Amino acid sequence: MMNYIGGAGNSFCRKSFSIDRTVAEAILTVAADPHTYLWPSWMEVEHEHNWLLAGSFLKYRVFLNSAPAAVGPFRPVRDGRAVAERYDVTGLLRQGENVLAVQSRGEKYGFALTLELTFSDGSRQTVATGPGWKRQNANDFCNPVCWWHPALGMSRGTFGPGEQPEHLDGTRLPQNWERPGFDDSGWEAAAVTAVDPFELEAGEALHYTPVSIAPIRIEQLGDGRIVADFGRAVAGGIELTSPCGAEIELRLGEELLPSGGVRFQMRTGNCYQEGWRFPENGGTLSHFGMRSFRYAELLGYPDRLDPAAIRAVSITLPFREEDSAFSCSDPRLEQVWELCRNSIRYTTLDIYYDCPSRERMAYEADAYINMLTHFAVEHQTATARRTILYQMNHYTWPCEWRMFMIPVVYEYYMHTGDLGLVREVWPRLKSECTFHHLLKDGLVEKFPMRVIVDWPMSCRDEYEFGPAEAVPNAFLYRDLCDQSKLAAALGLAGEAREYEELAVRVKRAFNTRLYDPESGLFLDNAASRHAGFHANMFALAFGVADDDKVERPLAFIAQSGMKCSVYGAQFYLEALFRYGCAEKAVELMTSDSDRSWLEMIRLGATCATEAWNPELKPNMSFVHPWGSAPGNMIMRGVFGLRPTKPGWEEFECKPQPGGLKSGRYRIRVPSGIITAEFDHENGELVTRCTRDK
Repeated sequence: MMNYIGGAGNSFCRKSFSIDRTVAEAILTVAADPHTYLWPSWMEVEHEHNWLLAGSFLKYRVFLNSAPAAVGPFRPVRDGRAVAERYDVTGLLRQGENVLAVQSRGEKYGFALTLELTFSDGSRQTVATGPGWKRQNANDFCNPVCWWHPALGMSRGTFGPGEQPEHLDGTRLPQNWERPGFDDSGWEAAAVTAVDPFELEAGEALHYTPVSIAPIRIEQLGDGRIVADFGRAVAGGIELTSPCGAEIELRLGEELLPSGGVRFQMRTGNCYQEGWRFPENGGTLSHFGMRSFRYAELLGYPDRLDPAAIRAVSITLPFREEDSAFSCSDPRLEQVWELCRNSIRYTTLDIYYDCPSRERMAYEADAYINMLTHFAVEHQTATARRTILYQMNHYTWPCEWRMFMIPVVYEYYMHTGDLGLVREVWPRLKSECTFHHLLKDGLVEKFPMRVIVDWPMSCRDEYEFGPAEAVPNAFLYRDLCDQSKLAAALGLAGEAREYEELAVRVKRAFNTRLYDPESGLFLDNAASRHAGFHANMFALAFGVADDDKVERPLAFIAQSGMKCSVYGAQFYLEALFRYGCAEKAVELMTSDSDRSWLEMIRLGATCATEAWNPELKPNMSFVHPWGSAPGNMIMRGVFGLRPTKPGWEEFECKPQPGGLKSGRYRIRVPSGIITAEFDHENGELVTRCTRDK
């Protein structure tokens, strides 16, 4: 049993204890109120499986002897549970007095923790929440309303899901409360909930890791405003030191305005504008929750800003830089790959998600692209596994998004060899994530959920909705092919044959009912005469087009250019590489048009963006990993590296340089480190590929 303290709202809690022996190991276990959601969702109330965070995203920050020890928690895979996360804090303890200090933002009960100490002589000691802990209400310190400047931030936007404004009054902050020696005799005894209100879910080995980021540039504007550029996207907060008492307005954003200030009323609808009041003798204040930004603007700072006085603090999972490397003869492609790798490095949380500003929801399409790019830049599979389990309980609204779960599970299985997860989700996967039971004359005439085709709508190339639509039926074919392979892996030979036969039936009908012999293209639907980009792109990307019906659609999409969104670009590149159009694929990845990854960089992004540019989607986010298609297609397409047996026990390496003179890719996979290279010698392509165990 774990005792919960802290209660609802903001609170400071602390407990002093003494150690008189050498500590061999110290394991801290922390749980907190589970995350809650808005219900029904803000998006489409008629669909029950929409999820947007309502309560605080972060619920505790634990300090041990003033050093950061834990930040969390993760979202539980199933609702109503609390995640119990374990942290090794052995190196933070010392002989004599020690103190556990927790800044908590609870929804009902607060948090619970136990610290298990194992000493070098074999003896043990436990420190846990319960009687003897002290608490101070911190709502007056961290308030959603700026009482000394009430108009600040009001009615100008939201702080995003799971966040609230943090107007910090440092005059009410107990100085050094997280350190040993602090006098907490005036604090109240913490109220204890001595029952188990939640079933506990075991946490992962990985945890959120705060990373301090110094500004790369500080600009003093002529009107007294100060702008700090941290040089990269940050999902986290600000830590700011003032030398004396001051009332400072803090503004954060992903972009700069033409005037030089920060766009704190962001395109996404977020408004990051807060008031921070420092005590008379100065001090340091910092955010509890998370914002999405690159720039900080200060109004009212009492002096020139010393670079050491401000830091951005990123909250993500740790990233292993050494797991991947890429170089080639075109520096533009290297830039694009780095942008896509940063999209994983700077954003990964407990699950793959949409964006850190407007939505921290898990969407199935985002999960597919994020996961493929993650596997191409780092050997870390826990996030993908957790996302699959979470997503199975938190579906979203588009039709194709539901059908994405089967390819997500299949690609995860091929990368990891984790058949146990496949077995766990298989019953729901085949009953909830595909629509083959609605087949009629080889195609689904009308899908039960809204078909999205592409997003934003400005990137749909005038696609026509109607009976037996091409795009979702192409998805159905991909599902059936992957289901057949998964069933075979599970030893379900009969089901594997059934899905394979259904796939053949869908392919036959697709090529009969949706193919226009006159134009040589696939039509948007069975009643349409419009042969759009997306109908042909998905038919090729998923291999549903018959061999004798590939040439014209391939030429059509290759000549069309980037008509699709950053999401659709994943499948555009897959289609081109599938049929050997590598030169066009590389051309798209190195383009500097207004629909390109170099355009994202030109706009100031350091991660992939939600859309190509604000003209196509005015409310776009500048941090959106679903735009990271080159991050996986450079490995899977240019170098042709793909697993052919689960867990990369066997793999293929079939480079398609696409006009590149040379290239080298290194990636750590479950079976070792793979290095692939190509260059041209005497006019001939020479390739090399090795795997080191």
